[in-house]
Amino acid sequence: MPAADLDLTDAALQAAMANDIAELRSRFPETRALYREVCGLLFFRYGVTPTANKLYSLVRKGSMGTPAEVLQAFWQELRGRTRVTIDHPDLPDALKQVAAEAVKTIWQAANEAATGELATLRAEARHAASAAEAERDAARTETAAAREEVAATSAQLAEARQAHDAVQADLAAERQVHAATQARLEAGRAELDAAGRQLAELRTQFSTELERAREQVTLAQERAEASERRSLRELDAERTARQQSERTAEALRGQLVAVRSEARDAAVAQAEVRARLEAQSAALADRLASVEQAQRKSVSDLDTVQTELAAAERRAERAEAEAALVRQLLAELRMGPPERNGSGGRRRKADGPGPTEQQAQSERQAQEPGAPTAAQNPADGNDSSDDNDDSQQ
Repeated sequence: MPAADLDLTDAALQAAMANDIAELRSRFPETRALYREVCGLLFFRYGVTPTANKLYSLVRKGSMGTPAEVLQAFWQELRGRTRVTIDHPDLPDALKQVAAEAVKTIWQAANEAATGELATLRAEARHAASAAEAERDAARTETAAAREEVAATSAQLAEARQAHDAVQADLAAERQVHAATQARLEAGRAELDAAGRQLAELRTQFSTELERAREQVTLAQERAEASERRSLRELDAERTARQQSERTAEALRGQLVAVRSEARDAAVAQAEVRARLEAQSAALADRLASVEQAQRKSVSDLDTVQTELAAAERRAERAEAEAALVRQLLAELRMGPPERNGSGGRRRKADGPGPTEQQAQSERQAQEPGAPTAAQNPADGNDSSDDNDDSQQ
């Protein structure tokens, strides 16, 4: 039984046991019947001694008392089935008991032998399963290694292809570069040939120009010799001229000394004249200041006179206005009595000359309400008569 208990730790057995219990659930929906079948399954198929806790952990149905009751009934039924009873009418009871014990012993021995063989077969099966699992793991490892090798080979192949493509591209580029280099080489050769021809032409031209240059150098040397002789003559002339200029410079130095003395005398005279002019300028400045002061006084007097003149003009305008008013009043006084006399005045107007425009205006003002009359202003009338007398005289 301990070996059978250890079998429960095997994952494969637990999985098989779970499948069998699930099948029993579908076949035996009643709780007690299900527990009874699970007890037989554990004891007879898997060789596991059933307990109440183990049954409940596997079935998990009903209460905890149900698996205990079912387990007790299972053991009673099992003991009843294992008891051997020999019924024969001729055998005595003691012989029957001995025969039953012998059969029981034989059955137990056979059961133990079968259990041992079953354990051996299970051990062999577990060993075979372990070997198969080891082979499976080894095969998986080899497969993984092979896959890794295949992946590495594929990566290397891809890298090789990329390298091949890169080499092909480089080769094509090198071919293009080689073709371009060949073209440049051909062009360089053509240019070299042209340069050789130009060099030959330049050598010929250089030889010709060298001959010309030699001729020009000869002419230049001759011209230089002639120029040197001419320069020597000019140098002698320059020396003579320099001697003459030195003598002239001595004479000019004497004249310069005389001119400087005359300039000093003129400067002294100019200083005296400047002093006199400064004195005269100071006197003129004083006179100018006095004249400006007198001018400012004249301007002030002129402003005063202009102010008085403006006041006199205003008084004259006022007097002229008063005189005009007096003349108007006098004209009104002269025209007033004939109008009051009635027809005599009208006859005189009809016979005599017509009134002037000023008289007509005076009449209109007299007819307006509030116009001044001689009776209202006797003083004005007297003044008007005086003015009239003055005008007659």
